[in-house]
Amino acid sequence: MTPIRLAWANLVHKRTRTLIAAAGVAFAVVLVFMELGMLGGVGRTATMLYDKLQFDLLITSSEYLDLSRAPEFPRTRLAQARVEGVADVLPVSFGVAGWRAPRQESLFGGSEPGGQLSINIVAAPPDQLAKVFVTGGSGVFASEEEAGRAGVKLKRLDTFLLDRRSKPDFGDVTRLQNLPPDGREGEAVRVNGQRASVVGGFDLGTGFSWNGMLLTSEETYAQFAARPRDVVHFGLVQLKPGADPVAVQKQLRATLPPDVKIYTRTEINAAERNYWLRLTSIGQFLLVAVVLAIVVGVIFVYQMMAADIRNMLPEYATVKALGYRPPYLTGVVLWQAVLLAVFGYVPGFVAALGLYFVASNYGGIPTAMTLETAVGVLALTCSMCLASGLLAVRKVHTVDPADLF
Repeated sequence: MTPIRLAWANLVHKRTRTLIAAAGVAFAVVLVFMELGMLGGVGRTATMLYDKLQFDLLITSSEYLDLSRAPEFPRTRLAQARVEGVADVLPVSFGVAGWRAPRQESLFGGSEPGGQLSINIVAAPPDQLAKVFVTGGSGVFASEEEAGRAGVKLKRLDTFLLDRRSKPDFGDVTRLQNLPPDGREGEAVRVNGQRASVVGGFDLGTGFSWNGMLLTSEETYAQFAARPRDVVHFGLVQLKPGADPVAVQKQLRATLPPDVKIYTRTEINAAERNYWLRLTSIGQFLLVAVVLAIVVGVIFVYQMMAADIRNMLPEYATVKALGYRPPYLTGVVLWQAVLLAVFGYVPGFVAALGLYFVASNYGGIPTAMTLETAVGVLALTCSMCLASGLLAVRKVHTVDPADLF
């Protein structure tokens, strides 16, 4: 009998114990999947805004650290950046404001206006939204035409678009859009204490970086944020077809003053992910949680396998007395560990898919099952169970056939 057939027979012989062991492996698999899913969500939300902006190179302040700490730099740098190979340079500003939603009507009557919430604002030229943001498919706007209509609305002062995927606390876009412009105090939207109008919506998403987002014109942003208009936070450099981003980056670094930095898309995305995954408590916590989930799984599977081996020591001693060598017995235990890994991985994978759906659609965390994650967790699960098997196999090697007599 081959080691895998004997391992299968051992698992089938005691189905209840096998189910318990598989359930423990599945629990560890779900933990690893969720921690990795949220870790991936951190990485995706870190670059969420950049992924929706159209640029080949990005100009930031030389003191730029991450999206939440992006100092301003002189707007004149955008004009100076129009070197050979550059098709256009577009300004974008990004900041945080106070948001107060109006009173809401319900089946039990109206509620008082909501408390002060923190909301992020991104500002861009309203007549160039289709060039600033990705449109179509999973873009900010469904089409360039929709972006154009939104730009027309934002040309009016005091107007904003609200991200439709913002947390419910910020209100519903359709209801806010239908508020009368001359509404009473409790029926008006206020941004930084000033009355504002929501004239439509866009699609970006939330995550660990922010819970809500507004889009407005540069003029409105300057008014509500009390910012000078001769500074910006970002410059989106769009290159001409065939231009080499690295060559243009070197040229810009030589041309522009040292008060700005020039990033490629790959560089800025890597910098943001590094900040969120390695320098924030969220990323460090999730990394530690993944390790703990694996350790818990190893301990649980080891205890189950050690108990199973202890109960079957006479059988293993008999096999040993029949002349089977230690490598054969090791193969039996390790194959048993691999089979347990598969038994636990399948239900854990299915459960993780459901939890990913809930986290993404109701929790605002962009978790997604990728092939790399699925294969990686399967490899981790097999490694976890094999490690447990290697720890437990020592009991098989120490058994003495003479103990049977």
